[in-house]
Amino acid sequence: MTEWITTRDGVRIAYHQVGAGHPPIVFVHGIYGNRGGSAIQEEYFWPDHRCVAVDLRGNGDSDKPDEVYTMARHADDVAELLCHLGLERSVLVGHSMGGQVVISVAARHPDLVGAIASIDSPSNMPGWQKRFSNSYDHLMTRDGPFREAARTFLGAAYLPTDDPSRVAGISERLAAFPDHVIVRQWWALSSFDPAPVLRRVKCPYLYIDCGQPYLEFDLLRELCPQVVIGKTVGSGHAATRDVPDQVNAMLRRFIEHADAISAEMIRTGGVFQYTFPSK
Repeated sequence: MTEWITTRDGVRIAYHQVGAGHPPIVFVHGIYGNRGGSAIQEEYFWPDHRCVAVDLRGNGDSDKPDEVYTMARHADDVAELLCHLGLERSVLVGHSMGGQVVISVAARHPDLVGAIASIDSPSNMPGWQKRFSNSYDHLMTRDGPFREAARTFLGAAYLPTDDPSRVAGISERLAAFPDHVIVRQWWALSSFDPAPVLRRVKCPYLYIDCGQPYLEFDLLRELCPQVVIGKTVGSGHAATRDVPDQVNAMLRRFIEHADAISAEMIRTGGVFQYTFPSK
């Protein structure tokens, strides 16, 4: 059932919740998405966890104001939702652009967050956007071919092994968004600098890679030494739907042992090491 909160600046944010149990898990969708994208993960986790899925402003059933969008604003909206629901030490799981949102929540509102996970969120890697998404910036204006540019960019994130309906449905998905949201959400993504945000993330962090190019994991570990790296097999951007068994297993293991795993990442520099008895 859809519920809403109204933020301090008067924007209605839609969400739903199912299940019970601690820690609560909050799912945050990607660019031009909605909270339905985490349905398989919610079904998997709700018997043991309180699961909440949110529509970011401009998306799904939330209000779509014609204003500047930023990851900081999205993060503050999510934080307001957490406070509204009385959630403490939540695990935030973001897909794609949702990854930028969850690291921003962890950096800006650390007392609300127990751990975070991002799934196929290459824009969390410093330098990635300059190399890839920024090359589309000149097309993402109100008088430019922004819908076609968005469709082309999103379609490039899928692999031949993905369900072909994902790519075929991108245009239909974009049709549900007003022009101003397409353009302004893009600029929220394109202008985001993850480096200063990652330096402020102190909670356990799982990064699940689904095959994106040019990911500098050493730099990510330098900025966020507790990060844990996972990788799906045979999947692209739609991993949460196409290989949910892989994604869910990694999330569950991480959630159950987040503090210990992150401590080991700090101790070993990101590589698990055997501990042999001394001779």
